[in-house]
Amino acid sequence: MKLLKLTAVVSSILVLSACNGNIDDSKPKSNLSADQQKQINNYVGSAGQGFAFSSDSPLYNALDSLYFFSTQDKITPQNISAGMSDGIAKVLKAGVFAKLPAKAQQQAVTFEGDHAVTLSDTGAKTKHTEEWHCYGSLPMTVVVDNKGMTIDGTLTEYKYSGGCKVTNPKVFSYNFAHAHIDANFVVDSGTITDLTTHTSLKPNQILLSAIESDIQSQFGTAWLEQWKAGAQSAGKDFLKLENGRIKYNQIPAGMVDFNTLNQSKLLAGTVFGSQPGGAPASPKWCRIVNIPQGLDLNSQKQQTIIASNCARSVKRYCEGHGSGFPAGMQSAASPVAWGEREYNYAMDNTVLQQQKNQIGHFEQHGQTQNAFTTGSAPFSGALKAVYGYSTVKDANPSSTTFNNAGANSFAGHAGHCQNEMASWVNSTGLSFKMVTANGGTGIDFLTQNFSK
Repeated sequence: MKLLKLTAVVSSILVLSACNGNIDDSKPKSNLSADQQKQINNYVGSAGQGFAFSSDSPLYNALDSLYFFSTQDKITPQNISAGMSDGIAKVLKAGVFAKLPAKAQQQAVTFEGDHAVTLSDTGAKTKHTEEWHCYGSLPMTVVVDNKGMTIDGTLTEYKYSGGCKVTNPKVFSYNFAHAHIDANFVVDSGTITDLTTHTSLKPNQILLSAIESDIQSQFGTAWLEQWKAGAQSAGKDFLKLENGRIKYNQIPAGMVDFNTLNQSKLLAGTVFGSQPGGAPASPKWCRIVNIPQGLDLNSQKQQTIIASNCARSVKRYCEGHGSGFPAGMQSAASPVAWGEREYNYAMDNTVLQQQKNQIGHFEQHGQTQNAFTTGSAPFSGALKAVYGYSTVKDANPSSTTFNNAGANSFAGHAGHCQNEMASWVNSTGLSFKMVTANGGTGIDFLTQNFSK
């Protein structure tokens, strides 16, 4: 067998490889060494339900900037010299208002559209232009106290491109009409209007923007689109801020709470009724929320099955690569179950990838296999790798090349897509190594094996 039947460089940080194989059940079951099993068992667990309240969304950054200057006595936007001096720190966090006095204090804040200000976690000076912001406004009024802040005025951000100019494209333009943001970061009175779309922001837009940013980071851009689809039926109170984390106050009708699902049935692929080898997987696989985020094996098992079965719940076009992976629309397929044998076999290849520090099908045990190594910062989890990574390939269901998975995920990439959608597959297992590299801790040297 030619092990590297398909190897593709997807981007500068992700390399994937896929290979078909003949299933060989006569081979003995691969066993993990004691050290390998210990490493798997000791993978860090979930950091807890929900998402940390932090965001790089334009709305959050704008509000943080207004709060920062309204609580400073000496620093104004004009005092900041981008790249030369300290800038705005991200101080708008859970519990921040409770530290303020009960007596309200009012501040006038004006931004000059041709003057760049910097915004970073600590406020330290930075030459990274992605942290340079071009805000423009007439004098705005910001009132803060221990119950929140009230904002009046219009704030516009222009794209930083060769400097700050009010003629540059707009990032946003918000009008604040006595908008009061309470301690839970909900607009409980007044309005914030998006002047580019002429629509009022939702009362929970701050939390909504923050959780969307977190979901995109954790599970990928394509998975965020699935989350948004599930959130369409959500009310204004479905999110809440609790102990510094954004959680679900109510689960919308369009979403499924992971915590209500039978975990044995989830891993067996039967939790929504259909079963491996039967009817196509339910679209509900794509609507699960409160998905475990830990790097422990159990969390990654669950992420793998959720991602694979979401992919299999709908038809998708798979691009061709060589004679082994012809292009074409793949029909929706039955769900797959987690397989310990497939996981153990896959781990043999993962170990070899790590030892050689390169992508490859070094051990397949006769099974069909997908593999990747990032070569950079590791992935945050299997769901992102299998389904969510990067922008949606083709979001139009009427398109002849429809594929709503991430373009650089297994389900969106040539060869890997065919393996994810194969109608004969009933069982899968995904192995990995937890690594720390380039400032991040996650999973790498992934191998996903498939069998009947």
